[in-house]
Amino acid sequence: MGFSKIMSVALALEKEIIDLDFESLALHSSVKSYYRFDLTKIRYVTQCNAFILHHILDGSNKPIQEIMIVDHGAGLGFFSFLVKKIGARCISHDLSEEYLDGIKTIGTKLNLAPDEYLLGGTEALATFVLQNNIHIDGIGSRNVIEHIPDYREFFKTLNSFLKSPCNVVITTSANMHHPMVKKIHEKIHAQYELVGSGMDMDDPTINEAQCGLKIRSALIQTHFPNLSSDEVKRLAILNRGFTEALIVHRIENYIKTGILPTPHSDPTNTCDPYTGTWVERLVSIQDYKNAAVQQQFEFKHLSGFYSTSYSAWYKNMMGLFLNLLLIIPGPWRIHISPFLAMKLTKS
Repeated sequence: MGFSKIMSVALALEKEIIDLDFESLALHSSVKSYYRFDLTKIRYVTQCNAFILHHILDGSNKPIQEIMIVDHGAGLGFFSFLVKKIGARCISHDLSEEYLDGIKTIGTKLNLAPDEYLLGGTEALATFVLQNNIHIDGIGSRNVIEHIPDYREFFKTLNSFLKSPCNVVITTSANMHHPMVKKIHEKIHAQYELVGSGMDMDDPTINEAQCGLKIRSALIQTHFPNLSSDEVKRLAILNRGFTEALIVHRIENYIKTGILPTPHSDPTNTCDPYTGTWVERLVSIQDYKNAAVQQQFEFKHLSGFYSTSYSAWYKNMMGLFLNLLLIIPGPWRIHISPFLAMKLTKS
């Protein structure tokens, strides 16, 4: 199925998503917030989903109704609905029960409900696929890998249950090779570390309780109540990017030796110490490639593209110009691409 056909179907779905009275549906508040947020950039979301699906299906000769695709980190399920609308089968997979419930409700309303819903991490997906002897033809994952605690383990888990032929298409807005994108993400890291996190997708209010330094300080005080406030503050700074077990181990070593732990090798990346979830983690394309190749995947870097659906004409003109540049082959393209995109193939 060519990209033009997929995009035509995606645009028809876009209209259905826009026209749906989602506010009247029994959806969790966070799902409605996410829906409102995506509507502000719905054409770009549509294009990104079509882009991912095109690269998953590229080269497949299998009848579309026999193809099974996983929407990894499904969120609102817009990609799942596109998979269903082209006639393929789909597993919606997410860590959040609220979002999976939302996908069921929205999908039923659109008459595009996925075939399976799976709650849990990638290990749960592996168990489900192996126990049910399901052949996965493709996985689509958008803006998920930058949050995964360990992308190397993620690729390892994928390798444990995927069989040839299968295409895994992953995109992330965290492109450290684009200077401006990198700077934006470093500001996001700094905000989480020093101020807090946003309350919801379409709510700019900052939740100061979700501040990295405060969370780690409280963690350290719980485990080591005899440390001075100055020590707690210093150790909270030095343990950015580490999870609870490692933080405890590093501080125990500090108490024994008096030697402060070395900070994380990355200057800004930060995570939730309890879950290991990264805050828009910046990782090089080479590191992703090395981890994927180690797990016997063929790896291909795909060029991203800019939105041309802004309200300001000059932004659209700039987007068109940059998209033309991104068509030209060359290793420099990654430095102007607004997002990282990669295709892992089991062949």
